[in-house]
Amino acid sequence: MRNIKRIIIPVLIVLSIFAVNVSCSNDEEIVLNPTEASGETPDSDGDSGTTAEGSEGEITLYKVTGNEISKIQDYKVTGKDLEYQKDVAKHKEIWSLVKKIVPVEQLKKMSEFLIYNGEVTGSAGFVIEIKRDLSDWRMGIAINYAYEGGFNARGELAYTIIHEFGHVLTLNDTQLDAAVTQESCKNYFPGEGCAFEKSYINELHSKFWNDIWSEYQDAKKDESAQQKFYEKYKERYVTQYASTNPGEDIAEVFATFTTLKEKPEGKTIAEKKILLMYNREELVNFRDHIRKNLALRKKGDAVTFELPKPGTWKQANSFGNPHKTKCRRH
Repeated sequence: MRNIKRIIIPVLIVLSIFAVNVSCSNDEEIVLNPTEASGETPDSDGDSGTTAEGSEGEITLYKVTGNEISKIQDYKVTGKDLEYQKDVAKHKEIWSLVKKIVPVEQLKKMSEFLIYNGEVTGSAGFVIEIKRDLSDWRMGIAINYAYEGGFNARGELAYTIIHEFGHVLTLNDTQLDAAVTQESCKNYFPGEGCAFEKSYINELHSKFWNDIWSEYQDAKKDESAQQKFYEKYKERYVTQYASTNPGEDIAEVFATFTTLKEKPEGKTIAEKKILLMYNREELVNFRDHIRKNLALRKKGDAVTFELPKPGTWKQANSFGNPHKTKCRRH
């Protein structure tokens, strides 16, 4: 979320050479645990050592157990990336912020956590499904951008984590059926699977995208058309970036829902999208958890933590790639 593009990193497993490479070139690739791909067994402390070269800035991969992390592997790196790799205290500081934001019950959907250098891809964070059934996910955070201007400067890192986990929250196996193809799907199909009728993203799509879907499909052809589409329908979106596709829309709605101090009145479609989340008790509880743990300001309280004001994060006034569904790098 930023001048940093928010695009997601899938991992391409090249089994013939037992190497793990990260790429967005093939939307059908599914991530495997590097130890599963290579056949290596981690040491007793969970560290399998330095075993692979990353293609897009990978530094250190961790296993998530409960709300704690243990090293799976260090990637072969040099120079500045080696400095980042050795600075484990920063890895833990980033993870501590993830733990503050994501309740332990929700963390069960995430079994891997990657520290990487975002300069290679221009990204600050990503999530990608590890298992085809969407029950297990990896989150990556770019360490260089996490500390740009100081740790979590202007709340950008916290917002990144909220947005990225918004994808996990709305695209996991409780929300989509990965076994149903697009041709057989009777509800919205975001790319990872067919949305269940009462899923968050299907409700968003059926109420606020379905009537303009044909126009949106035409607008995906180039950025000029995207811009015209957004200008025509901007009151429907919490940010310009949200108009990229419904997947980015719902992640942005979730982040805005969390960031806004007061419940909106529902005067615009963008506000009505936020109110959809207020209708779900579990999402309100998630919001309350985040705001309590980050000690965000309530009416009359002093500021103890900062998040970007709605619509002010660095990538808010840009477009993502509308054609990418299973590739959500940001």
